[in-house]
Amino acid sequence: MAKKISPTDIYKLLPKKNCGECGVPTCMAFAFKIVEGKANPSQCPYLSEEAKDALLTKTAPPVVKVEIGTGRNKVVIGGEKVAFRHEEKFYNEALFAVEISDRMSSEEIIEKIKEAEEFRIERMGQTLKLNMFAVKSVSGNAEKFVETLKIVKQHTNLPLILCSTTPYSLMKALEFVGEDKPLICPVTSMNVNQMAVLAKKFKTPVAVHGSNLEEVKTLITRLNQFGVNEILIIPPGQNLMDEISSLTIIRRGAVEKKIKTLGYPTLVFPNLIKVNNGNFKDYWEVMASAAFLLRYGGIIILSNIVKWAVLPLMLLRQAIYIDPRIPLQIKPGLYVIGSPDENSPVMMTTNYSLTYHIVSNDLKIQGISTYLLVVDTGGLSVNTSVAGNKINPDSVARLIKENRIEEKVKHKKIIIPGRAAKLGGEIEDVSGWEVLVGPFDSREIKGFLEKKWLRQ
Repeated sequence: MAKKISPTDIYKLLPKKNCGECGVPTCMAFAFKIVEGKANPSQCPYLSEEAKDALLTKTAPPVVKVEIGTGRNKVVIGGEKVAFRHEEKFYNEALFAVEISDRMSSEEIIEKIKEAEEFRIERMGQTLKLNMFAVKSVSGNAEKFVETLKIVKQHTNLPLILCSTTPYSLMKALEFVGEDKPLICPVTSMNVNQMAVLAKKFKTPVAVHGSNLEEVKTLITRLNQFGVNEILIIPPGQNLMDEISSLTIIRRGAVEKKIKTLGYPTLVFPNLIKVNNGNFKDYWEVMASAAFLLRYGGIIILSNIVKWAVLPLMLLRQAIYIDPRIPLQIKPGLYVIGSPDENSPVMMTTNYSLTYHIVSNDLKIQGISTYLLVVDTGGLSVNTSVAGNKINPDSVARLIKENRIEEKVKHKKIIIPGRAAKLGGEIEDVSGWEVLVGPFDSREIKGFLEKKWLRQ
């Protein structure tokens, strides 16, 4: 494993003035911020150009960060620092692109774009969605390719990937959408010079494909000589296992061995993986996509976007790219469940995302309308919060006051989780509200209310 840069390594190159002009009080604190990725060396006004270049070189992630698209729909891929998530975290999640062929009818294209853009799922405080469109020149006709792009551009603003083996087709396409900074591919040994010229002219990233990793590195070196540095790698291989192996070698070669020609994000085509039984093609695409996600796939191009195929991939991506060092949490405050009135109960839970979503879903399933106060515990569960003194009775009282709960209900009673029972007295003393200790399991809330609330 490559040695991780430390704050001390950064501090040695800083001016040690402790002036605070960078936004933090000391140079050592600034060094910690740089290592954490929360500050940039250019924020220091006293760094020499030589020191700045040295710091940028030291702190640059081994996997180059590549931007595709412009404006608010721009996506970022790469910028990763580690091979394994437990070492730090992954910074820019894998992207899903929807494949569109220039042999599709305009009606089919419009329908597929609509289906893709409508696919949005809210889960654990995040919006899960598809990110891009990959337009493929299957016909080999440049005019047909451009006509397809025109239809796509009329119906979406998402970033584009332009796929054609013919530089002329890509040139005509870039004359139409070049300002949108699409990704163009594939760069091969047959077209590398023409593709490099296009990339330089239109300032667009490219994706490289070779028969093996040595050829890939040669192509990347050639592109670098042209001044093209925004690059993705299409992993070489004859089957799924070959491509998985290539993806692993690429990431570990970049992170652990510091091989610069492998230090780029990746682009994969799971629907091109051969499957013996055509009846299982759709299932195979999902399985191949999942395997690519688990082994550093950067952009994954999908041909099948029905919900049963995309949803498990979305959930897997979310699980992989959640920072393992920080508990998932939602914004503290008041959440309205159902249609509560002045007689409805007021309940309390913590802002650990999983706890909130379990409790809110159980309330909805049981048909309970309530005001749910979510207390800031730093994203910790009820059990952990109570054990670590993270539920502050003052914060509970403050939430009640700030959200004007007394104006919403005609009672002054709040139900707290059973696992927080020992805090009941303190919450009553600070807030002036009567505390009812609820069940340990949110699935039992309906029964609890029938016994303890509706009979009052």
